[in-house]
Amino acid sequence: MTGRPISKHIHHISLRAIVAATESQEKVKAAMSLFLFGGEIETITTEGHFGNPIIILQTQIKGKNSLKFIELLKSKLSGEELGRLKNECSQRIDDDCYFHIRLDKQAAYKGIVQLAITTDTIAVEIKIKAYPAKRELAVAIAEDIF
Repeated sequence: MTGRPISKHIHHISLRAIVAATESQEKVKAAMSLFLFGGEIETITTEGHFGNPIIILQTQIKGKNSLKFIELLKSKLSGEELGRLKNECSQRIDDDCYFHIRLDKQAAYKGIVQLAITTDTIAVEIKIKAYPAKRELAVAIAEDIF
């Protein structure tokens, strides 16, 4: 990685969570807010395969807040989880240079940052700035970040 600050290696970070029919939309927003430093959470209402309503919450983090998000992950995830992120960089980065993480939504509501082991998650996509935009370069940058 170059000597540039971490925030210069991240284009943006997207967070997305589905509000289950049994969940409070406000509680899911509160869980997502753990990772936000200002900014709005957008609500999308759609319909499931069987006509059931589905609520999706999403937001995007940019600029200096991207660095705050990474610092939060690095300070709150366990050493084992951080090692897992670093070791799995090549599996977590797609061809469009997005680094994928799933955070535990229920833990986040309680103020705890941890990787998800269930499907009840806050999906995180970190768009890595890699020039040229090659997956291999994005993997190296992500390994340096974590």
